Amino acid sequence: MNKTPEIFASNKRVQHNFRMVERLQAGIELKGWEAKAIRSRTFSFGDSYCRFFGGELYLVQMSIGPYPFAHISDDELKRRRRLLLHKRELTKLSPLVTQQGLTIVPASLSFSEKGRVKVDLVVGKFLGERGSKEASERRRLDREMRGYLR
Repeated sequence: MNKTPEIFASNKRVQHNFRMVERLQAGIELKGWEAKAIRSRTFSFGDSYCRFFGGELYLVQMSIGPYPFAHISDDELKRRRRLLLHKRELTKLSPLVTQQGLTIVPASLSFSEKGRVKVDLVVGKFLGERGSKEASERRRLDREMRGYLR
């Protein structure tokens, strides 16, 4: 029985600031205290994004807060974390980022049945402030049109 993991936390900026092209799920390489800090909800997506370093995809600028029972430095709170993807997924994503100018951002965090942390990633085009306003205006007009057609 393969059930989908429940979403633990979501990044609301992604829905407003990006036009989604593709969505996928990846594992994330964490230290023990980081997993415990995520479970206690001391993390922030902030302005996090994904970037390729040496053929691997890393999550950059995601802040995982200090876990009170771990001895850590401030440098480790925003360190880059490797995302666990298959080689074919990496080769599919690489040209999207380099040639088409798309961005990969984390959309949500969830826990698998085995208790592992999973990151839902969105590949999309950044709309900017003006683009997101236009998109919300377009959605509002579509809703009004559907109301008139009923």
